[in-house]
Amino acid sequence: MEETIYTKFRSFRKGLSEVKVKDLPHIKHDIMQALGISTESSFSRYSRGLNKHLDIEKAKKIEDLFASYGVDNCWGN
Repeated sequence: MEETIYTKFRSFRKGLSEVKVKDLPHIKHDIMQALGISTESSFSRYSRGLNKHLDIEKAKKIEDLFASYGVDNCWGN
């Protein structure tokens, strides 16, 4: 099986650290909607890469959201 960036890194904390402080609540809300989650604990698990069920479609949505806020590479710690 070919390894992609999504299988290497599920954490997007790097991307969160690169977003402007004023945009952080907005992107967090957008990511939670894209992932279909509503709790802080779920968001925290996803952002730290602890949820092993991040499919490629959701990962692509997360990438696109970060790109809309000016972050090119969101994956990593």
